[in-house]
Amino acid sequence: MNRNFKTIERWFDGDASSETAAKALVASDPRCAAHLETLKTLRKGAQEIAHRHTIEPAQFPAFMEGIRERLEPTRRHYRGVLTVASAIAASLIAAISIFIIATPAPENVSAEVEQVNTSIEGAEVGYYNTENGTMTVWVEIPEGDLP
Repeated sequence: MNRNFKTIERWFDGDASSETAAKALVASDPRCAAHLETLKTLRKGAQEIAHRHTIEPAQFPAFMEGIRERLEPTRRHYRGVLTVASAIAASLIAAISIFIIATPAPENVSAEVEQVNTSIEGAEVGYYNTENGTMTVWVEIPEGDLP
């Protein structure tokens, strides 16, 4: 930046002592005249930006809501996740139920009594097999021994 531009800038900012020299520079040098026009354009733009907007009382709730939206994080919605989790759980229950129903029953289980006894004094223990293979165990107690 040269000294001539500084002189023009001081005059443009209100320094009355630089006025005569600045006017002479603008009149004689086209670069100084262009610099003065640039300063005027910048000042006009800065003044337009400095214009303050007012918010009317009716606009205030919407204004504050816009500020809250930018400050507070949005809430997450888990509706989709819960739906998918419920569908998966229902599918698992159905699959396990089908598996249990479709599994064949175990082969016929048979048991054999190897020994029969009792700790009741004087009682007799016996057993017998029925025609269908069911074993029945019985205990015989003499009369009058038990209340």
